[in-house]
Amino acid sequence: MKIEKKLWVALIAFSVFAVCFSVWIFKQSTDREVIVFDNTVALETEKFAENGIKTENIILPEEFDIPMSIMFKTTHTIAEIWLDGEIIYQYGNEENAPKFMKSPGSYWHIVDIPKYSAGKKLEIKIIPVYPDYYGNSVDIFLGTRGDCVLKLLGRGLGTLIISCGILFSGLICLFLYYAAIKNKNKEKTGQRTEIYLNLGIFSMLIALWTLQQSGFLQFIIPDGRTLYFVDFFTFFLFPVPFNFLLYDVCKSRYRRGALYISILYLLNMAVDVLLQCTGVVDIFRILPVTHILMLVDTVYIIALIHYEARTEENKVARYFRYPVYIIMCFGLAELFHYYGTKFKSTSIFLPLGTILFIIMLIWIQVSYHYDLYIQKQKVLYMQKMANMDMLTEAMNRNAYENMVKYLDEQEIELRTTGVVLLDLDNLKLINDNFGHDKGDEALKLCYQCIREAFKKEESCFRIGGDEFAYVYHSNGREDIAAKLRLLESLLREKARDLPYPLSVSAGYACYLPESDIDFKDIVRRSDTMLYRQKRRKKITRASGNEVFHLEKHPVQDITDEVILNEKKYQDISCKELCRVIDLLSSTTDNYLYLVDFRTDFYYIAPQALERFCIQKNAFYNVMDRHRDFVYKEDYPALKAEFEDLLSTERCTHNMEYRWLDLKKMPVWINCRGYVVRDDNMKPLYMMGCINEIGEKQKADNISGLLGESALREYMEKMEGSFEEGYLLRIGIDHFKEINEDFGQEFGNFVLRETANCISGCMGEHQKVYKLVADEFMVVDSSSDKIQDAKALYERIREAIIRFIEDSKFTVIYTVSGGILPLHNSGNRDYSEVMKLADYSLNHAKKLGRNRCYAFEEKDYQLFLRTRELTQELREAVRYGFRGFQAFYQPVFASGNGNLYGAEALMRFTSEKFGMVSPAEFIPILEETGLIIPAGRWIMQEAMKKCSQIRKQVPEFRISINISQVQAAKSDVIVDIAAGMEGARLSSDAIVVELTESDLLEGNIKEKHFLTELQKMGIRLALDDFGTGYSNFHYLSELNPAIIKIDRSFTARAVEDEGEYYLLDQFCTMIHSLGLKLCIEGVENQEEWAKIRQLHPDYTQGFFWGRPRPYEDFVKQFVEKI
Repeated sequence: MKIEKKLWVALIAFSVFAVCFSVWIFKQSTDREVIVFDNTVALETEKFAENGIKTENIILPEEFDIPMSIMFKTTHTIAEIWLDGEIIYQYGNEENAPKFMKSPGSYWHIVDIPKYSAGKKLEIKIIPVYPDYYGNSVDIFLGTRGDCVLKLLGRGLGTLIISCGILFSGLICLFLYYAAIKNKNKEKTGQRTEIYLNLGIFSMLIALWTLQQSGFLQFIIPDGRTLYFVDFFTFFLFPVPFNFLLYDVCKSRYRRGALYISILYLLNMAVDVLLQCTGVVDIFRILPVTHILMLVDTVYIIALIHYEARTEENKVARYFRYPVYIIMCFGLAELFHYYGTKFKSTSIFLPLGTILFIIMLIWIQVSYHYDLYIQKQKVLYMQKMANMDMLTEAMNRNAYENMVKYLDEQEIELRTTGVVLLDLDNLKLINDNFGHDKGDEALKLCYQCIREAFKKEESCFRIGGDEFAYVYHSNGREDIAAKLRLLESLLREKARDLPYPLSVSAGYACYLPESDIDFKDIVRRSDTMLYRQKRRKKITRASGNEVFHLEKHPVQDITDEVILNEKKYQDISCKELCRVIDLLSSTTDNYLYLVDFRTDFYYIAPQALERFCIQKNAFYNVMDRHRDFVYKEDYPALKAEFEDLLSTERCTHNMEYRWLDLKKMPVWINCRGYVVRDDNMKPLYMMGCINEIGEKQKADNISGLLGESALREYMEKMEGSFEEGYLLRIGIDHFKEINEDFGQEFGNFVLRETANCISGCMGEHQKVYKLVADEFMVVDSSSDKIQDAKALYERIREAIIRFIEDSKFTVIYTVSGGILPLHNSGNRDYSEVMKLADYSLNHAKKLGRNRCYAFEEKDYQLFLRTRELTQELREAVRYGFRGFQAFYQPVFASGNGNLYGAEALMRFTSEKFGMVSPAEFIPILEETGLIIPAGRWIMQEAMKKCSQIRKQVPEFRISINISQVQAAKSDVIVDIAAGMEGARLSSDAIVVELTESDLLEGNIKEKHFLTELQKMGIRLALDDFGTGYSNFHYLSELNPAIIKIDRSFTARAVEDEGEYYLLDQFCTMIHSLGLKLCIEGVENQEEWAKIRQLHPDYTQGFFWGRPRPYEDFVKQFVEKI
């Protein structure tokens, strides 16, 4: 047994012991004093009536030890108290009372008896204001004034507690309404919050009415006539918010009755007050009218809530059903009690029913939210499982892809993002030599070390068999190198006790605005760095003649050119190296240099003295002398870089910083070098080169073309000077596959040759630049004619074809082009112009690649609209399918003209664009995958409505359209089965519609979709027949039950005799195959006259009925049956 259960058992046992022990102690004690709450004495009276006045005669006790009072209650009567023939108290006949009020209301009287009244005769006279109505029976109590107050409190203590509970519940509901309103305004959700308001006001009114009936409100408002109106006003008003509550809960058209009855309550109150104030009749005398209205309302409420819960299957109504039954029953009991006592008193039934109603609602809501919480936890667990790698417990590829998608959509966050790619070395060899168990163990240990080194577990992903990724932001960029060193040391420690080595290769990069458009560009550069490091490690193993032999030693980041012969360079003297620099310096524009760590000596090519403010090209005290010619702000970073080289085992140096030229002006340089170390990894010397990069506007290393920074400078310099011209953005199609199939080196070769092909086509006024990845930009300032741009693109394409032929078709690829006339750029800045050019290229690729596209403003605006609409559709699906609506178009049986069924059609209303055509938003849903949840939603909606209609039309069928995306990428069969079970529909009520192109182009058959439909007994309808393949051979293969002729085919047939003959032959063949035929698109009587001669089984079109919302559909087509 778990410890929690043991503690619960112990708690129950101790509680039973405590009760038993306390009872035993009580029985042992005999001397005890009973504290009495009620110290009043009920007085016996002598009653008689004379002249319509009831009198209660009392002989007071002979002795009063303390001042005494008497207490009694009257209801709608006047009261007088006489002591030995002298009046000492009167109530209800005050001269200043309103003339229109006969009744003084219900009131508890506590009257002090004068001193020296012992033994005297006391008379209490009850004078009716209504004929023969004396109100409640008068019970008289004697005691001190305090005893009388306690008596009053004691008589209604239970009612007071219930009233306070109702009042507290009402205040809580009003607070929840206020909180919900704030939350609704903040999050803009569609949740109804009026339920809390109506329940709160209803509870407050019931609480006030109950406090008045029990007499407690008299302590706050000590005036009977005011309490009279408080009593009736709360009684008249509390049904109104309850009916409003019912209106919010229910959804059917019958709920409007709640509003009408509420209006009757308000009119009833207005009329009663008017009759009271005009002196025609008191409210008390016409209460039966209100009671009749309440009886009618009770019947209506019970019938409506039952109909909503059972027929409409309203979930909220189901929750409210039993609480409403209870409060209605208690309300009726209250009414019957009132009439049973002949209008003399009320009871506790209504407040008790109200508190039970509230308690049940609270219990239901708690249970509902608990179930939601459990369901949410299950969903979160499933999402966690869907995003978690089961072996390492890292975030998996799915989570990584979601994160990439999010970053691409959030451009601001993308600009602060970087990625580290990590690859476990030698996993295949570990699996082969030590078994897959050890391979799994290596992956787990590797992820543990990655998690420990990088800390942020939610940013670490396993994206492949032996690949991991860590996503960071700019504030963590400086720590990446340190974290990688920590990771290396952690792996080294783990590997000490293992029979196999444990190491990773890594590559990392962060967002560069001049080269990166999306996250994939960052990953591409990280992957390049990772690829190079893995390649160098392979060369390292090969250099030791131990290829594929597993050694347990750290692998350093070293250059390809030196690693094979590193030992040979350890013994080269400093003088020899300086001679090499002198020999080679005349052959390059760069500046070769040497740093000897053993003697702290620095040597640089002599021509550097002609460019930079360096006094000598050879000197000692390297870092101190660098202060003379290194830009002051960059010196700390350079010093830290050198210290890192000396304190770690890193072998490469690559840094961009600034030197001072002869005029003491800063010049950007790129300093690269390689550190040669001895066998103990102690640094001996570093040799490398320095090249100027100006203001960081350097050429692309692969293509040799100027990069985007140079393009930006040229465009900004020429801004406003382009009277004519165009941009031609060229991209290599499927370049990623070239890299994957032939390797990155061959990919670079393709980039160089493509750059040569483009450069060879350039004219005098044309410039070409290398952009990111596989893209180039041509700027032409001489012509803005689209024909000229297209002609240039064709020349480039022909040049590439010649290159492919010359390379004997080693690789075959194409290029696409996007043309942007510069006059279309308007006043847009550089970034906007680049976006337009990028859009043009992407549009060309979207059209099928190997072509060019010239920018069109209308196409671009449509692209922007589509993008906005896509985002709105995402939000709509996220927030409960807000804006979506199911429409239904009737399908009629041609033979008898009876309603056969309906086709469920999805509609969407945009907050910005209004009603959007399905031809526009359905492709977006399919492209983004949102069709899966949206299709599931309309499927459930349609099945529920079909279930309701079949109660009136038993043979009614609903046709549901299934997208190829749903069938290929989701468990649509499971969704259909779940929807049928939820709606309690049999398979004969469902018709699944798919287009012939979806069935034949997709992989639905591979997923056994049609087979599963047949097993379930669900009929398949082949939609839009005549627009796709229209091959009768496929009909026997697909085996549909119904063929639906598309509207376009129908329209052509009614206009053209040849088309009509073809359609007639189609129909004959379809019938001969034993299939049912439905002809769509019948729009008028003339068309139907021709179509009916084809003897279709079913027909559909605007002539029979347009698509409508459910309520309109039922009213137009179902209720008329």
